[in-house]
Amino acid sequence: MTKQALISTNEPRYTGYRVAQVVDSKADTFEVADSLFWADCADNVVADQFWYNPDNQQIEPNLLPSPPTTEENKNTAINLLQETDWTTIPDVADPAISNPYLANQQAYFDYRNIVRPYAINPVAGNINWPTQPTPIWSNT
Repeated sequence: MTKQALISTNEPRYTGYRVAQVVDSKADTFEVADSLFWADCADNVVADQFWYNPDNQQIEPNLLPSPPTTEENKNTAINLLQETDWTTIPDVADPAISNPYLANQQAYFDYRNIVRPYAINPVAGNINWPTQPTPIWSNT
């Protein structure tokens, strides 16, 4: 008994198409639209964890994304810092000048101190980026 995978040509994956459904046998298949078709597959194939490669007409496991490069991590760090640049302006957290004022500026300083080294001395690989603080505004 050969499993069958339903391939959706409407949903590109990598350089092929999504495996949308898997059934236990040809007897379990049903008629599908022109943009779909059934293909024989191995017993370990699971929908959305495999893709159909039209070049070799094989069903293959999803490719794992490559870990970020040094340059990608540097760019991520720079973008994260740029998103929070406004929090470093002294006036934004000064109740004598701003109303409302940023009450948790220190949380942003701490966050930026964790991110900044990756912009200055970037490394390759997966980084567990800190969560950006949510601004807390207070009125004088």
